[in-house]
Amino acid sequence: MILDLVCVSPEQHTLAKELADSLSASLNTSQASSKKPYLDLSEDGLAFFHPAARSRKKLLIDFNSGASRWRIERASHEKLIKKALGRSDAPLNILDCTAGLLQDTLVFLSLGHRVTALEQSRIMFHLLEDAIHRSEDSSIFKNLDLINEEACSYTRELKNIDVVYFDPMYPKTKKSALSSGQLEYVEKVLELESVSNNAAKEFEVLQSIPKKKLIVKRPIKAEPFSQELNYQVFGKTTRFDVYL
Repeated sequence: MILDLVCVSPEQHTLAKELADSLSASLNTSQASSKKPYLDLSEDGLAFFHPAARSRKKLLIDFNSGASRWRIERASHEKLIKKALGRSDAPLNILDCTAGLLQDTLVFLSLGHRVTALEQSRIMFHLLEDAIHRSEDSSIFKNLDLINEEACSYTRELKNIDVVYFDPMYPKTKKSALSSGQLEYVEKVLELESVSNNAAKEFEVLQSIPKKKLIVKRPIKAEPFSQELNYQVFGKTTRFDVYL
């Protein structure tokens, strides 16, 4: 992966050098070229730009406003996820195998559960770490372990997990081509890092690890990974397949 990390602020050059080394990126202390992908470290935080994305805005993950803040504040209204999790007298230990933008993990944390979130992409991992660092409500992340690792490798070491949560990337359709700018940027990041997974094979591995429940998030019309599911929770466009 060849990538520039742009940082024009002298005050942040030390941090930028550490980050560039971690990502095997080239540190650029001048203005970036808009003709190739790059990471941008500024006073606003760490952002990612891709010239082929429809959105001209950089991907800057923000847990203080927008959709993420809305989900945090309305976690108790997330009826589908709550129904899929089921009732519990104590906080659950949840493994989120596909952290992504942390949208569902935010709900789990807001409901009082403990979460280990796995993110395979190094770029997404650092974007998330930066967003967490900038969060004005750090208390919500006290029960989160964010780990930069691929799920099937990490799960071999697991113990005491109540729920495994699996939300693989949806298959591309004409409709999904009109997805939000953030989701398109996630796709661009994965393409840049050549991150490609076989969701069906991952499901087989996750199904075999010790846990009380496996929850798989799927498009409403998609085939389940296995017909041996125990029950389903349906929304308008999404459903949760639950395996006990």
